[in-house]
Amino acid sequence: MLVVTANWAIPDGSVAAPPRAASITRLLDEIRLAAVRAGVRHDGRYRPIERLAVVLAGDTLDGHVSGMWAGDVRPWQRSRRAAMRHEAVLRGAARLGRRPIAALFRLARRGIAVPPADGRGRPMLQSRVVVPVHLAVLVGDRDAALEWLGGRGASPRRDVRFGSVWNGDGVTVAHGSACDPLTAGDDRPTLHESLAVDLLARFGTLLAERPGAAGAARRIVRCLADGHPLEMAARLGAVLRSLEQDGVDAAWIAASWRRCVDGWERLARRTGCGNGHGELAAIAVWMHAIGTETVVGPAARAVVATLSSPLPAAAGGAHGDRLTVFGHGACTATNAEGRVVCLGSPRGAVSGAPWLDGSRAPRVACIEAAPVVGPEHLPAVVVPEADELGAFGMTWRRIGDRDAPANERPAASFILDAA
Repeated sequence: MLVVTANWAIPDGSVAAPPRAASITRLLDEIRLAAVRAGVRHDGRYRPIERLAVVLAGDTLDGHVSGMWAGDVRPWQRSRRAAMRHEAVLRGAARLGRRPIAALFRLARRGIAVPPADGRGRPMLQSRVVVPVHLAVLVGDRDAALEWLGGRGASPRRDVRFGSVWNGDGVTVAHGSACDPLTAGDDRPTLHESLAVDLLARFGTLLAERPGAAGAARRIVRCLADGHPLEMAARLGAVLRSLEQDGVDAAWIAASWRRCVDGWERLARRTGCGNGHGELAAIAVWMHAIGTETVVGPAARAVVATLSSPLPAAAGGAHGDRLTVFGHGACTATNAEGRVVCLGSPRGAVSGAPWLDGSRAPRVACIEAAPVVGPEHLPAVVVPEADELGAFGMTWRRIGDRDAPANERPAASFILDAA
């Protein structure tokens, strides 16, 4: 059995909050439950899984949204000073996320306990057998520095591997940032980097400077960082409508955001970010429209729609013959035989793009990383082994889903309910 999760985006804590501890605990509990449920085969008989692979498909840490970039040093600069600062940010993120990271490492070291089967194919719920767990950590665009910081290659621990692509049993897992126009290419900074560092991180720093606002500021920045960069204004509008009910000065926050947008545009022009000043101006207009995208002109909307349109999945290495899982976001499916699952927020809210229409692109599925307002749910999917398929009889399913479709449930579904 394979479990793929991504986009934890654990920051260093200076301007953004980490994922809620409850969301990490919930995910680990769901993995344990999924391991038991996957043992119930399509014929209704129970047979324990033989192995479990857990893949973190990139952006486990967030090296961009940090107050340590408030000066003149940037993560994309090729200097010793920038490299040292980048390492410090990632080490701070690792310290903040030490508990969930340690929990995963313990899972890999100890394995996962599941019930054995009796002679009639039923789970023996009072007994346990230990199934080995293999953990793979893939780099993403927000923690790509892990490669040159020594994270890539074989880990000294045999149960944990680092790399950029995971392959097994007809499934390919990669981060997939090459499919995003905001991150694709070799230009530095990319639009994604520029928006994260010179807009979102600066916005968080400005909010945190207001007395008594540091805690709320970190939660706001976390909410914006969880979505696609071009959705930040829409997400901020939803957050501000919620905060207004609590008596928070939403007008000041909105004005601060717009000042940061103006500052970002000036910096982006100086660094040569993007394909021209017209593109940057269109993004700035879009970012100014907090929760009121209808006032944006057609020219700016066209630019945003282009930047929101994912590139072909083949650009990101989609060559799994059964399934390809990307951790980054929406991609277009170009492999006719396989299916593509994206553990990122769908882009329909940005541009009304047609690839999210199931009738037009049935082979692409997007799983929202976190809701705009409310409890966080880390995106994750379960992929049963090809020769076992599990009780659902499907290629993959969202982790945490309890019920299979009626026509997919095994004949002896009471075993599944007992498990």
